[in-house]
Amino acid sequence: MIFDTNIFIYADRGVVSAKELILNVTNRAISSVTYMEYVPFCRNKKELMTFEKLLDVFEFKIYEINTLTSLQARRIVKNFALSHRIEMADALIAATALLHDEILCTSNAKHFLPIEDLKLEIFFAQLKEETQ
Repeated sequence: MIFDTNIFIYADRGVVSAKELILNVTNRAISSVTYMEYVPFCRNKKELMTFEKLLDVFEFKIYEINTLTSLQARRIVKNFALSHRIEMADALIAATALLHDEILCTSNAKHFLPIEDLKLEIFFAQLKEETQ
């Protein structure tokens, strides 16, 4: 399963179900785009080290951007940028999931639902009830 950036943000904000989701999946992955999106959310180097340790300890596979990913992302942008406001980062993450035949876990259903053949798991967080 590939995790979208927003799942890590929810987990960082203390949403228990986001943390449990990450812990309960056995084959964890992210796109390198998720890494690049998440790092600016870190407030300092300690938080960055914590994120990197999480990726290491839980054996996240990080899929890098390659030519096929770029071509697939361009197709997604062409087909959905104007109609569904999908932007570059989400297109690259979706392309990564498609090319590696992975499920994409996200709370951003709006941008991803129209993409044919993309396997999605939509995460719904209830911030007021769940945060610790």
